[in-house]
This record gives sequence, C-alpha cells and structure tokens, in this order.
Amino acid sequence: MTVFGAVAFGVLLAGGGPQVQSLWDRPACAEKVMQAVSTDSTISGSYGCFTTNMQTGLQTIGVDSDNAFAAKIGQSGEYHFVHKTADGGYIYEYDRPMQPHDKVKGAISALGLPRTSLDVRRGDFGAAWNERHDLGAAWAEITGQTQQDHSQLFTFYLDGEGKVSAVK
Repeated sequence: MTVFGAVAFGVLLAGGGPQVQSLWDRPACAEKVMQAVSTDSTISGSYGCFTTNMQTGLQTIGVDSDNAFAAKIGQSGEYHFVHKTADGGYIYEYDRPMQPHDKVKGAISALGLPRTSLDVRRGDFGAAWNERHDLGAAWAEITGQTQQDHSQLFTFYLDGEGKVSAVK
C-alpha cells in the first residue's frame, strides 16, 4: 500500500508540477490589466502597467488614465490565466456574456421552484408534483452556458520592468 501511495504521489507531482509553476509565474501587471479589462470599474494602476510606447498608442484612442481605461475598454466579464508561451508571453482568456443575467435566479426558475412553491402555498400538491423541474437547464444556468459568452484570447509580452510592452 505504501508503494502504491508513493507511485500515486509521484504521478501527481509529475503531472501537477508544470501547472503549479505556471500558477506562480503570473506577472502582476498582466493580471492587473486583465482585471481592468474585465470590469467597467476603475482599477488603480492599470494604465501605469503599460510601457511608454503602449501608453502613447492608448492615448490615440482616448485612454490616458485608469478612469479612461475603465470607460473605454473595461467591460463586465470573467478572465483566467491559460499558460505561458515558449516565447515569454502570458495568455489569458476573457469571456464576456452576450446575454448577461443572474445565473442563480435562472437556475431556480429552471428547477421550477417559484411555481412549485406557489402550488404548495395554494394547497395544490398535484400541480406542484407535475411542475417541470429541468436539472439540465439549471446546470446550464449555473455553468453560464445560457449567457452565450464571447471569448477572446490576449497574449501579453512584458519588458524587463514587468510592464506590458505588447498585446496580441
């Protein structure tokens, strides 16, 4: 049993090693910029995370501060780190819901809880039993499949100071 446990632990380390290393190797400015992209709120220091050349490019579209970045670029969405590229880039995936709505309320509605609750309060247990309770639709709501996300990949390249010098 000890040998089996040691082998399983070794496999876990071998398979999990690269992912753990990439988890620690996430630059602060790339994270801050993605945080600013995925919200319409002002993220302090996001504009300062770009090199002077990148800031000049941003100024051509009217972005010259953290507030302007939030107003012109930031949109409500979710992001996550994908991986580091062989040429030193950091790839992030950004998902923006095209039909945003409350996932929890959608799941509760898909499960038929509002109608079932109303039937029970009226004393109509037969109707409550026959209400549609769609677990598949509830799961689609919880996982965000009904949001119809639009996904984009961003690759950030950083200079020696850790500032974003290029975005692809």
